[in-house]
This record gives sequence, C-alpha cells and structure tokens, in this order.
Amino acid sequence: MTEEEFFSRQVDIMLSTRRNKRRGADSVAFEANWVPLLVRGMYERLARTLMIRHNYTFLVSRPKWREIFATEYSGRMIDHEICDIILPLCEKVLSLYTYNNRKGKGSQAAINQLMENIFEVTNGYTQRARIIKIDLRGYFPSALWSYAEKCLLDVLATASNEELKGYTREYLQWLIMIAVHANPAGHFSRRTPARLWREHIDPSKSLLTKPEGVGAAIGRLIWQTAMGLYINDEILWLTQECGLKVVCFVDDIVLVVPERLHGYALSLLPVLRERLMAKNVTVNERKFYDQPAVHGCEFLGSHIRPNRLHVNNATYKRAVEAIEEMNREKYKDIDHMVDCFNSYSGLLKNRTDHNRLLSLRDMLCQEWWQWLEWNDRRQCLAFRKGFTPNERLCRKYGITLKHSKHEKN
Repeated sequence: MTEEEFFSRQVDIMLSTRRNKRRGADSVAFEANWVPLLVRGMYERLARTLMIRHNYTFLVSRPKWREIFATEYSGRMIDHEICDIILPLCEKVLSLYTYNNRKGKGSQAAINQLMENIFEVTNGYTQRARIIKIDLRGYFPSALWSYAEKCLLDVLATASNEELKGYTREYLQWLIMIAVHANPAGHFSRRTPARLWREHIDPSKSLLTKPEGVGAAIGRLIWQTAMGLYINDEILWLTQECGLKVVCFVDDIVLVVPERLHGYALSLLPVLRERLMAKNVTVNERKFYDQPAVHGCEFLGSHIRPNRLHVNNATYKRAVEAIEEMNREKYKDIDHMVDCFNSYSGLLKNRTDHNRLLSLRDMLCQEWWQWLEWNDRRQCLAFRKGFTPNERLCRKYGITLKHSKHEKN
C-alpha cells in the first residue's frame, strides 16, 4: 500500500468514525483541523509511535448507573480501523447464538431467538421445559487484557491476504496491541462529578479500582468487539458439544432445556463456572434463574410469556419519567422529544403492549401537538408540515436544502 493509498484509507476511517457523532465536541475539534491531524496520525502509524493520548470517563444513569470510558477522536479512529478488518472475520468464529455487536443481529434478534427456542423445546407449550438464565458479574470490568488481545489476534490469524485489505498482518497486530493496552484508567479526565462514583458505582465495577491489565472500557468499539469473542468458546461448548439451546447477549446467557434434561444441564454449570473463572469471569449467583418455561423469562428489558412479549415494568417506568420530564421543560426541544418518544414506541409496538403505547401518547401535554402529529400507520410521532428539522432550518436562515421538503413545497 502506497502512502497515497494509506492516506486515502485514513480519510475513509475518519468519515466512518464521525458517523452519527459529528456534533460531538471532539469530532468538531478534529474536523476543524483534520488535514494536519490526519497526516500526523498517518506518519505516527508508519513510524509505530502512535499512542492514545487522552481518555475521558463519565457516568450514565439509564437504564442504570454505569461507568463509561471513551477516548479522543484519533483513538476512536484506531478502534474503527481495527474493526473494519476484524468484524467480518468474527463471523467465521462466533457462535450463531451470540447476538451482541453483530450486523443483522442485536437485542431484538436475541429475544426472537429465545422465544423460538422456548417454542421449539416445549413443542408449542405442550411439553414441560426449564429456562436457566445465567448472569455474569462485572463482565467488562473483570476482563483480562491479555486474553482479550489473544481473542482478537486469533481471529486476525484466520484472515486471508484479500481480507486484510492491503494492510500487513504485523501492522494490524501492533494496532490491536495499542488499542487493548491503552490503560484508560491511567490517564483520563472526568466529565461527571467524582461524588457520583461514590454514590452510585460499586467499586468492583469500576476500572478506577482495577490493577493494570484488568478491565474493559465500556464505550470503546474495540472492547465491544473483544468481549463478544471473550466467552465464545463457552457458548460453542454449550451448543455444539453439550447440545443445548442457548442465547447469549453480552453477559446474559439463557438456556432452554427439556424437563428430562434439567439435571444434565445443572450438572454442566460447575464446569462452566470453572471455564469462566479461568478468564476472570464469575457467575452472579444472586441473579441465577431456573424456572419452568410456562412462567416466562425476563430478558433484555422484556418479559417473555407464552405467546406474549411485554416490555418490563422498569423500562416502561423510565419511558413515563422521560415524557413527564420533557412535559415540564420550559423550552421545548421537539427533536429530542420525537427521538425519545419514538425509541420507546419502537419497543412497545413490536410487543403486545399497544395499550401502553397509547397511554404514553396520551401523556404528552397539549403544547407538543402544535408541532407534532400522530402517525397511525407507523404508530409513532411525526412532525407537522412546516416543522421538520430541514423546514425549520430553511425558514430560519432563508436557505434551500437539496431534496428537502421545503424545496419540494
């Protein structure tokens, strides 16, 4: 790969990194001076002097309090550069029943697969079966850097020369090492007051209490990819060698077994615990679930029952709180309102929760309806004519945007 081709590839990576995050402060700062910064990064890569210089951490409170570590824009570019090669290769080795961080899968696909497993094992709820749900304690904060790096390197070793897209194998190995061993807890700034860590974060679930070499950064693409591979051997063992019906999404593992195989499945759990302990992963005994399939199962914010699927009460409560909060806002942000409401409506309309969806709609204060309307076909909020983001932008600045509704009208 020539220098010109390498620089062109860096431009592509930059554009991929800023997708859906262009309004972020670090994205704006990088784009304002992108040419010299990109050239500098290119030559640091070629000289093997590249490093992640700055990290920042903050807390999120929904759906629960969680510590997030992120990195500067150039550091995120490293993650995207690696994952552009690694993610297609992961499909060769990942279990079909691992659903996180994969194209064409996701949380809804995981729920659908679990419902299918239950229906198949119970023969349409005509036979007895058990659901065994296993939760992993502190999955990300307990990850070993060395093993995560090995997972990524093993996947890279399966790549053909064509799949490397012009990169050398040695360069990608070095880039993986840089990304995994960045040690974010060793050099970072806080964007949330430190007192909130003491009030809401269990020290065992914070990278700030972990020794160097332990702890995956939630918020980094490279770690989302690596943690999808981290327990892949155990999922393959349960499905291929033990013959069980399994669904895995990050740290949630759900087994559906016929009643006659219940004892056999329980006998495998000590072996599973030992295999996980070798990777510094422990099972959360307080969240262990073992019940008849007819009792249903809570999974990824939804409650699965025979022939029904509901959003769980905690998720619905958060939706109500979010709408009440936005109703109280003095200055109405309709873009945020539409995004927030439609994210919850998307969950509800894909489940047997139509009445709850209409209840949420009716909670909106009357003031919103001067800008918004209800789309019956799609069961979501939509902008009234004249109030779409493009139309408001054109009206404010007296401009015409190509292909906008303002232009057509």
